[in-house]
Amino acid sequence: MEDDAKTDVMDVKRGVRLYVSFYEMFAASALAVSLACGLIMFIYRMKSPAVVAVIVVATFWFKVATMVFIRFTAKRKLGHFFYYYKNVGMSSRRLWSVALAFDFLTYVGCMLIAYQL
Repeated sequence: MEDDAKTDVMDVKRGVRLYVSFYEMFAASALAVSLACGLIMFIYRMKSPAVVAVIVVATFWFKVATMVFIRFTAKRKLGHFFYYYKNVGMSSRRLWSVALAFDFLTYVGCMLIAYQL
């Protein structure tokens, strides 16, 4: 029973390490876009609610477009890395899902922090 718990913890740690190493390949560009969107929100946060709504919508679609661009660029340029992840039992769909979900959460966090400041 104790060995099963250790195995589960080891699998979680291994999975987190794999996700982090995958995200590190394009983290700089993804975080730069999130911070740029947060900076735009910070600059226009004191405007009327209609302007803030337009800024939120515009930065949202900009972030989505850059996430799609990053995904296809990374897939094309770093395709040989996917063999490693596949060999250790991690599907590319799961890697992209977790990485893009985390990236989108950083965008939302940047937007909320910039609006609150």
